[in-house]
Amino acid sequence: MTKTFSFYDIVPDLPPLKIVDVGALPIQGAPEPYEKLLTRGNATVIGFEADAAGCRALTEKHGPPHRFLPFIIGDGTNAVFHRNKEVMTSSLFKPNMNLISYFAGLEHLVAPESSQPVQTYTLDEVVDWDELDFLQMDVQGGELSVLEGCGRLLPNTLVVQAEVEFVEIYNDQPLFADIDQHLRKAGFQFHTFLGFGQRPYKTGGAIEGSITQTRQVLWSDAVYVPDATTLSDQSTERLLKLAAILHDIYTSVDLVLHVLAIVADRGSPDPQERFVKALIASQS
Repeated sequence: MTKTFSFYDIVPDLPPLKIVDVGALPIQGAPEPYEKLLTRGNATVIGFEADAAGCRALTEKHGPPHRFLPFIIGDGTNAVFHRNKEVMTSSLFKPNMNLISYFAGLEHLVAPESSQPVQTYTLDEVVDWDELDFLQMDVQGGELSVLEGCGRLLPNTLVVQAEVEFVEIYNDQPLFADIDQHLRKAGFQFHTFLGFGQRPYKTGGAIEGSITQTRQVLWSDAVYVPDATTLSDQSTERLLKLAAILHDIYTSVDLVLHVLAIVADRGSPDPQERFVKALIASQS
């Protein structure tokens, strides 16, 4: 039986991670990907959630030192916010109902209810940290605007996780290719996808609802890390924080070991040795 352990068991004096979560309200019943870090006191979160009720719920759930603010994060301009039947699908982009109508089980999630003018805020102006360890975004097509509004913070961010779409679920939204290009230009490297969102095409009544073999991928969460060729530019503390994120959130053991090898080459082999021992013990 595999036993789980935290990287903070390996390096207990590592400072807590600084996490920014844009679109912080998780899918009902789902934990935040960093929940275990919060439970242990190994992370501090600044979260943004456009839904006021959801923002209050997050504040009540987590409390200080975490902060959850009802701001709409984007590029800092005036915009229109489109509220849909399911709060989690509301967006700065209108649902592309023409395309959505081709897929079963999707229309009711993004059915438009109302629209209103809003002021968006950039991360650079509302986050008072100089650097981030982990940036998560789930804002239904608005991820590129968030990235464009954090020119100060993005170069000082270790890991980015963004929901990305492969087809235009929202009219004129940026797609995965746009997010990927922006982050690669900013010095990041694609690491992994976290599952894939799929819906079957409608079949016009022919065995409707009984199809289990689908290929069309609509969305996913994409994870980006610093370009492998630049890892040695990071400070030792930042490398250890990167290892903590990679292990405790993603279980990316090979990359953790690679990062710890860089630390060991600097004359600090203890984290690598302790991690390997804990890894072997967890599998025994």
